[in-house]
Amino acid sequence: MNAASLARPGPAARLLPAVLPAFMAAVLAVLLLGGCATRERAAAPELSPEARQAALQSLDTWEARGRIALDMPDASGQGSFAWSQSGDETVLRVAGPFGAGSYEIHWDPARLRVLSSRGDVAADYAGPGSAERFLAEQLGWSLPVANARRWLLGLAGPDSPAVETGDGAGRLAGLSQDGWLVRYGEYRRQGGLDLPRKLVLESPAGRIRLVIDQWQF
Repeated sequence: MNAASLARPGPAARLLPAVLPAFMAAVLAVLLLGGCATRERAAAPELSPEARQAALQSLDTWEARGRIALDMPDASGQGSFAWSQSGDETVLRVAGPFGAGSYEIHWDPARLRVLSSRGDVAADYAGPGSAERFLAEQLGWSLPVANARRWLLGLAGPDSPAVETGDGAGRLAGLSQDGWLVRYGEYRRQGGLDLPRKLVLESPAGRIRLVIDQWQF
């Protein structure tokens, strides 16, 4: 075999450049179709309104992160928030609307403490209704915190009368409870559940607007 025959590509080698694009396209199509099939198989089934409500009611450990805007006589502004719920224990981190710096509110049915960004105790309330007393004394308005944590999930609170308005898909479009009107502007699907993304809480004292950018369970 001479040098010329070594340098000259054989028939299979000459076909490779022409075959390669078609081969790669076929592989890509198989991968895409396989991915679509996998996503379809993994997609959570659509829940009935009753099943969705039961699933939401069973959630007792979650976190919502997003943005908050307050329009109150003595507390207006915008900022960020992170609401962490574990059973009856709430940790709410806020930055912006309550003034300079950030605060961390720890609350359970027996006690509420407010920590500054340095970890100093800025307020400490004990006994039933501690969260409501803190808001009333420090900010001049009150919020039923035990029910508000349910409102974030798109549920009415269990301990007081409520008037609910549905949106035709088994979700809350509006809710009136404890002197507050809650309006739901947008939902986001996560883990097979439609969870609120935009909601507005209104009372004679003012308005709270929430945009939830992230849910974690």
